[in-house]
Amino acid sequence: MSQKKEKRESEAKERASTLAALLKEKPKRGRPSRNVSRQNVYVALAKSQKKQMKKLSDLLADEISRADVPDLAITVLSARLEALRRAVADRNREMPEGITDLESLYLLWDLPLPTTDEKEPSWTSIRVSPQQVIELGRAHGTLNAVFGANRSETFSLALSLLEQLIEDHPLIQQHTTVEELRKQILEIYA
Repeated sequence: MSQKKEKRESEAKERASTLAALLKEKPKRGRPSRNVSRQNVYVALAKSQKKQMKKLSDLLADEISRADVPDLAITVLSARLEALRRAVADRNREMPEGITDLESLYLLWDLPLPTTDEKEPSWTSIRVSPQQVIELGRAHGTLNAVFGANRSETFSLALSLLEQLIEDHPLIQQHTTVEELRKQILEIYA
């Protein structure tokens, strides 16, 4: 009886190890893994803004994909807001005097005012790195408290700032990684 029991146990071990080996070799489905897992953030974007994201990714190096554009846009926005905070550091204000609404902030930074080219923007998810989710939350919190801006308006401002940065600093297009671009952005607005 012990021989039968040993035989069953050895067969069970072989089956388990074969199954484990098959599962290990099985390719994973879905998105390819990244160094840092990204999180979904839901924003309402017009079709023109989605095209703008594609255009911005085409202007950057080939190694930088469309999925990296939201991270870079949020980096630019947080760097610009931090520079604005430093500018009014001796006063107890978040924004300079005269900046009373989101449109005046666009004008301060020489950005074209947002247009209402589509009646209803569609909700979509953007994939953002965890640190950039925090930065977007900070920027949204600031702009919401000061102007009543929502997350979609905050992200639209970030896209406009990234587009302006690429136009004003064409040498930024030579950087091939997101980390290099982030460092360069922070150096520009430091």
